[in-house]
Amino acid sequence: MSEGLIWLFGGDLPPSPMLLHQACARGVLVYLLGVLIVRAGKSRLIGRASALDVILGFLLGSLLSRGITGSAAMSTTLASSAAIVGAHWLLTRVTLPWHRLGELFKGHSEVLVQEGRVREAALQAAHLSREDLAEGLRLQGVERVEHVHLAVKERSGEISVIERAASHRPRE
Repeated sequence: MSEGLIWLFGGDLPPSPMLLHQACARGVLVYLLGVLIVRAGKSRLIGRASALDVILGFLLGSLLSRGITGSAAMSTTLASSAAIVGAHWLLTRVTLPWHRLGELFKGHSEVLVQEGRVREAALQAAHLSREDLAEGLRLQGVERVEHVHLAVKERSGEISVIERAASHRPRE
C-alpha cells in the first residue's frame, strides 16, 4: 500500500520533477483536505469576509500551493494550514466577548447616513467619497440619500442601507 501511495503522490516530499499524475493527485488531495480544514475552522472566506478572512485566504493559498507543487512536504503543508485555521478560529472566538479586541482585529462599522443626512465626518473616517456612498446606495436599490433611514459601512467594507418609510420621506 505504501508503494502505491508513493507512486500516486510522490511521497511526502516528492522528487523533482514530479510526474504529471502525481501533481494532479496532490492537487485533488490538497483541495479536499483544504476544504475540510476551512470547514472545520468555520471561516467566511466566501461572502462577507473580514480582513481576517482575507488574510487567511491568502495564507492558505500560498501554503496549499506548495503542497501541490511539491516545493514543501505534504505533511508540513497540511499541518501548518490546520494550525493557521485553528489560530484564526481561536482569534475570532476570543474576540466575541471583547468588543474592543474585535474592533482591533475585525474593524468597526461607521454610520454614514442617518435620517437622510450624510455624516461627512463618518465618510472621511471611512475613506469614502460622496460618489462612493452614492454607488453603495444604488447597489442597494436606493436612488436618493434623502430616502435613507440608515446607511452603515459595515466591518466587511460593504454598505448596508435601511430605507425610510415612504410616509417619512421628504416630498420631491
